[in-house]
Amino acid sequence: MVSPPLIARMRRIIRLAAAPPWAGPAIVALGLLAAVLEGAGLFLFIPLIESLGAIAEPNRWKPLFDYLMSPIPEHYRTATLVGVVCASILLKIAVNLANTWVTRYVDGLVAHQLRCRVFDQTISSCVDYRVESRRADIVTTIANNTWKLSQGLGLCYRLIICACTFVVFIALMLAISASLTLLSLLFIGLAALAIRFATRRADETGKAVVEENRQFGLRMWESINSLQLIRAFAREGYESQRLRQVSQRVRQRLLRLDMLWAAPGPVSEMSIALMIGVLILAAERTGTGVAALAAFLSLLYRLQGPVRELLQSKIALDGIGAAIDDVDDFLRATDTPFLASGSLPAPQLRRAVEFRDVSFRYAPGEPLALDGVSFSIPAGTTTAIVGESGAGKSTIMSLLFRFRDPTSGEILADGTALPAFDLHSWRERLSVMSQDVHLFNDTIAGNIGYADFDAGADQIKQAARIATADGFIAGLPDGYETRIGDQGMRLSGGQRQRIALARAILRDPDILLLDEATNALDVETEQAFQLALEQFSKNRTMVVIAHRLSTVRAADQIIVLSKGRVIEVGPPDQLLERPGHFAHLYNLQTGRLSAAAAS
Repeated sequence: MVSPPLIARMRRIIRLAAAPPWAGPAIVALGLLAAVLEGAGLFLFIPLIESLGAIAEPNRWKPLFDYLMSPIPEHYRTATLVGVVCASILLKIAVNLANTWVTRYVDGLVAHQLRCRVFDQTISSCVDYRVESRRADIVTTIANNTWKLSQGLGLCYRLIICACTFVVFIALMLAISASLTLLSLLFIGLAALAIRFATRRADETGKAVVEENRQFGLRMWESINSLQLIRAFAREGYESQRLRQVSQRVRQRLLRLDMLWAAPGPVSEMSIALMIGVLILAAERTGTGVAALAAFLSLLYRLQGPVRELLQSKIALDGIGAAIDDVDDFLRATDTPFLASGSLPAPQLRRAVEFRDVSFRYAPGEPLALDGVSFSIPAGTTTAIVGESGAGKSTIMSLLFRFRDPTSGEILADGTALPAFDLHSWRERLSVMSQDVHLFNDTIAGNIGYADFDAGADQIKQAARIATADGFIAGLPDGYETRIGDQGMRLSGGQRQRIALARAILRDPDILLLDEATNALDVETEQAFQLALEQFSKNRTMVVIAHRLSTVRAADQIIVLSKGRVIEVGPPDQLLERPGHFAHLYNLQTGRLSAAAAS
């Protein structure tokens, strides 16, 4: 009944679940004890029925029963046997309750550990999910498939317990009548083959359910994250219909899987009913006594439950096979940390950060995003990085923060390669404000304070003042305690950027990286911010990416990129005096070329 592929799947589930070492033996032992108690209680039906006046047929167990009952007066034997049977049933119920509690405890513990493990590996792994995986898939894995794997562990335990129960009951049935037992096994085998034929597509259907759940998660994720776009283009009906179609496919797949799981019940019940009729006829021909036949049929009837559960558990494991594969594949793919951390604590930057012949590509076979880039960022100065879209500006920011490592070349801080530093200690020296603002569904103070959990209210307000955010915050009903909604949707684009700027400033970094930080600010607010930033940036290293070249005139040096290469480096005034790429871009943006052409 237990095939090699099933054993392999059970081993895989047990390995992935990583339950406490005591869990499996305890659950199986309690289940086996319950089976022994139930079997013993049913076996006692032989002397109980005989004590009620049934003809005592000779059998191998009669001398043992007579010996055990001899100390008890004959008129108390029936009551004693009834009491023993009831006691065995009560004890079995207590054992089953204990088994249920332990099983549920382990199920919840395994699911909790798996969710945490998947999440931890998600945020520290070597996989870039923006490129190699859909984020909706990660949510499905964490929220859905980890639960299924914990359920799979419970199914493994149930399979083992049901198999042990089957062995105990068959042993007791053999002790009563070998011929009737062999006939019963023949019927059970035929029923198992019929169920296997009826449910042969459970594995395939389970895989389809997992895939449909992925599609449903993707539709939900994209729709929720695109609400404004959907409403702007009046596509509510279209998106609603798309979701309904995916939801309908999930419903149909789950219905089919549920019907496959339900198949063993009626098939086993029908086969047991037919079997009982055949066994009664066979017992009559073989001369099996009424008491022995009653006990045998009681055991056989109670065996129906473990057999049905054994088959249902097998089908259920086939049905969740794809979910188990998903969790296993995900954990394998994310097992390696994103970047190896060094051991040196990162000191305060004293001299410079240096790029030496750095090249980088995002994936094998893709063109280089950076090609042989070399430059230096002196400590305590402001360096602006400019260039057209796709020139490699944001890639440099990513490498500076060690979100990624170069494909070739190296980046050094005061002469030490970045991979030598402890990753967290290096990042603690930096703060970033990018054009893609990420805010939490929390208060304004909570979002700013995310940069430094030890910061007090005064420090948070000071950071907000530098970012010119204190003015609009003061006008909110709850001030700094105002909750801003998912991704700060209760704020305007400029307000969200100023909150993110305040968070970056509160970090009080050695190196402040600004990636299009003033992109959503109006001119007046941007000027106020630039003045405040100049004060904040004194004796601090700043790296600024900006499309509006007028905002980088105050930089100490400008690095001009084009197609992943450095083509110009120097102070802004010096670059403007040359007929180079920066001067050309600057003149285009300020309208000087147009004015010259018009004159």
